[in-house]
Amino acid sequence: MGYAGQPMKSVKANRALLKKRKRKNIQELLLENGDTTEVDFKTFTAEQVARAKARIRAKARRNRLFNYLFYAFCLFLVLWSFYWMFSPGIF
Repeated sequence: MGYAGQPMKSVKANRALLKKRKRKNIQELLLENGDTTEVDFKTFTAEQVARAKARIRAKARRNRLFNYLFYAFCLFLVLWSFYWMFSPGIF
């Protein structure tokens, strides 16, 4: 048996390693690696922005219509299947 002290030895060794670690201040790290990158964005005219917005809105309208029709078809399919299962038929 005699292994009860083993975890304490590893904890003390880890603690000693933590004390030896050098910690840097966050501000020093930012100043050290704080290179700035220049980014040039493309500029758009008001007409181009309006066209893009109109195209996005038209696509959203088509998607919304498709979703409505799809859900209506699914609802019809579910209701028809319930009618078919529970209606008195030939069987």
